[in-house]
Amino acid sequence: MAKFSIIVPTLNEEAYLPKLLKSLRLQTFQDFEVIVVDGGSKDATVQKAKALGAHVIHQKGGIAKARNIGAAASRGEFLIFLDADCALPRDFLEKAKKNLDKGDAGCLMGWPEPLEPSFIARMAYAFGWLLSLFNLTMPGYMGFIVRRIAFELVGGYDENLIYAEDIDFQRRLSRITKIRHPKDLIVYSSTRRWMGPKSGGPKEILMIVLRVLHYLLFKKSGKVYPVYHG
Repeated sequence: MAKFSIIVPTLNEEAYLPKLLKSLRLQTFQDFEVIVVDGGSKDATVQKAKALGAHVIHQKGGIAKARNIGAAASRGEFLIFLDADCALPRDFLEKAKKNLDKGDAGCLMGWPEPLEPSFIARMAYAFGWLLSLFNLTMPGYMGFIVRRIAFELVGGYDENLIYAEDIDFQRRLSRITKIRHPKDLIVYSSTRRWMGPKSGGPKEILMIVLRVLHYLLFKKSGKVYPVYHG
């Protein structure tokens, strides 16, 4: 059994996925497997994933289903959920293991940093931090690490949700285990959704804000316990 199973949903990610997979190859801790769950890419995503050592599963049905399918096919003690447009520092997995070995938390969350820093990107991250201050949601949906048994106890991701599935998942997990958010567990994430020729810019940020608020207003249930920073 591997220590970590890294699960990455993809759809036409040939431009970004190789950077993530190459950053995994450079990790100082190497006891892990990589599972790419592809939703029907028309580009070279699948070929590049296989060439860089990932196990590929073909499954359409949305990001929540992709993550659940990847988890079901995995063998690791801990599951790590990443987006295809992320990249990790060389010591990410080593630091994750050290934090988990403390034994006081069943989940860790990565500390998000933009791959392409900008004012718009900082606005988006600031919104997430603001919500987390009031325990309305949790920061660090990038690089979410969860013990397998905890994932199974809450039933994985809700496949009926078309957005905010990560917030919903974290809220349910927070009721059964401590979630720690180490400041040194950095995950770099692309800002392509807010910048560049194919981005929605400020309108996209506004849509994300509205979707999160809609979830919090109409899907909210029960108390969310705090995230432990440090």
